[in-house]
Amino acid sequence: MDPGKNSPVRFLTGYHAIEEYLRSLPPGGRQEAVLYVSSPNKRTTALASRAREAGVPVFEKTPETLPVTLNPRGLVLEIRAPGDFRAASFEEFLSLAAGSGKSGLVLALDGVTDVHNLGALLRSADLFSVDAVILPGRRSAKDSEVVAKVSSGASAFVPLFEVTNLVRSLAALKEAGYWIYGADMGGKPAPAAKFAANTVLVMGSEGAGLSRLVEETCDELVRIPARGHVDSFNVSVAGGILLYEIRRQQGAL
Repeated sequence: MDPGKNSPVRFLTGYHAIEEYLRSLPPGGRQEAVLYVSSPNKRTTALASRAREAGVPVFEKTPETLPVTLNPRGLVLEIRAPGDFRAASFEEFLSLAAGSGKSGLVLALDGVTDVHNLGALLRSADLFSVDAVILPGRRSAKDSEVVAKVSSGASAFVPLFEVTNLVRSLAALKEAGYWIYGADMGGKPAPAAKFAANTVLVMGSEGAGLSRLVEETCDELVRIPARGHVDSFNVSVAGGILLYEIRRQQGAL
């Protein structure tokens, strides 16, 4: 497979994540992916057959020579995105987004530290065609095998950027024409908000919510109207609901 100078490599190891990724591919075409198998069994054999049908090469490996060696399942899908699949950096994404002329949606995560929440948010981001997910390099969950598994392979499709300073990155998005909306219990009900054609949704940490500087950067705060006895939604659930509402208002659903 031709790596391409700016093509990032991704690895999926969970059965379900690999199956979901292969299911998304059109049959017979040349794919920018390779499946490595080291421990043949009924499940891996079935996935290998599905991979070949989709045009994904399959190679047998020893457990020691797999790209991801700490993998008891003996199955690794290596994905190398085509050149136009995603921007190579947040800065490149900004330059492309500024001249696209299309409605945009970016998800920013302010201190989401649980890998399961990150995986679930990436799954929602893929389902609602989020253009990019940004998260700070510190005090945040990172992309990992667990995230790929929880996201059911969606993490392979969503451009994910780590940034040094989230506040500065949000300010750069503002300069590129985006409006910043922060999720907060004291905000305006989301159905009553008028989300812009280019929107950034910021979700805060599982416990403390939005940090002070990030909240001050937001143009508007929004919340999900709800009844019940608990005080709030889990961050991944809330993110999915708000992404749906934004895309609904943008006419993208």
